[in-house]
Amino acid sequence: MKHRGSTAPDRGRRAARHTVTRWRERVLPGLVAWSVTLAVMLVPAAPAAARSGYRPEPWQTWTQEGWTAPAGRYCAFPLQVSVVSQDVRTRVSARYGDGTVRLEEFAGPLTVDFTDTATGRSVRRDAGGSGVLEHRPDGSWLRYTIIGPAGFGFRPGDRYPLGYYLLDGLHVIALDAAGVRSMRVALGDQENVCDAIAAR
Repeated sequence: MKHRGSTAPDRGRRAARHTVTRWRERVLPGLVAWSVTLAVMLVPAAPAAARSGYRPEPWQTWTQEGWTAPAGRYCAFPLQVSVVSQDVRTRVSARYGDGTVRLEEFAGPLTVDFTDTATGRSVRRDAGGSGVLEHRPDGSWLRYTIIGPAGFGFRPGDRYPLGYYLLDGLHVIALDAAGVRSMRVALGDQENVCDAIAAR
């Protein structure tokens, strides 16, 4: 019978995971803050008078729920997203003067399955990057800044090709007052998982 205890490869994988976790905890928040600053410079935002400073609050556990989108929203087929594993955290990092949330950060490991429910074909992807969601004073979304990999969808009527994308690198999505989405910064890869599923 083979010994089921720790092996050198096992220890190596655990050490690698520990290194990634420490990097995310110590380096990533500052990188996210820098990316938000860059996004503000590149993309028109709320009036300067409405902005407040970057004051991160404590991290809290956040749960990514699975969901299903009907055919035509992102893909030509019904798209189901199922969470395989996660350890996602969120925190408020800036508020407007009246206390309403301006910036929310999301970070942590996340693995998901993307499935065409009509055929059962699926792909599994790492979506455990980081994101910063900027709200308008009325609570609606203004901008979403991603340091990937992370997922984001574009629907009919949006100013980007239809699809649900796994975005790796730095990406900034702007949303106008009507909720129309457009890609304003794209530094990295954009994988349309609809195409990846269809190719299986």
